[in-house]
Amino acid sequence: MTTDSVSRSEDLIWTARPSQWLNVPTFFVVAVAVPLSVVGLPWPFSMVGLVFVPPALWSYLVVRCTRYTLTPRHLRIEFGVLTRHTEEVELYRIEDTGLSAPFFLRLVGLGNLYVLGSDRSTPRINLQAVPDTESKRQQLRDQVEAARRAKGVRVIE
Repeated sequence: MTTDSVSRSEDLIWTARPSQWLNVPTFFVVAVAVPLSVVGLPWPFSMVGLVFVPPALWSYLVVRCTRYTLTPRHLRIEFGVLTRHTEEVELYRIEDTGLSAPFFLRLVGLGNLYVLGSDRSTPRINLQAVPDTESKRQQLRDQVEAARRAKGVRVIE
């Protein structure tokens, strides 16, 4: 292990992935359509249910290949199935955070965390279907304040 990877693991505050609960509607359609297509319908109709399988697999991979990471200096979002993208936001540029907990996600203990910043490329970041959202939001806010103090940045409204 290199010293860079050691220092990165020490700086890690939290990491999260969106939950597959985001894909429940898609998975439900597949769970209903595929068995219906196998029950003995005539040939063209029996293949209709299988049309839903590739989009469901793609939805699974999109969610699975997304990761959110908080370090003392950055909020990093890594995403992409075929092409990997990484977006980083300097914490001192974050202006506000908020929570959204739709009923369906609240039932399974998840929520959405959104971050508003002054970064031009990503002014709003949505962290979807994250567990323990309130705790993660508080840790993010604490790190934002620490980063602002370290940089000597003040927010003027």
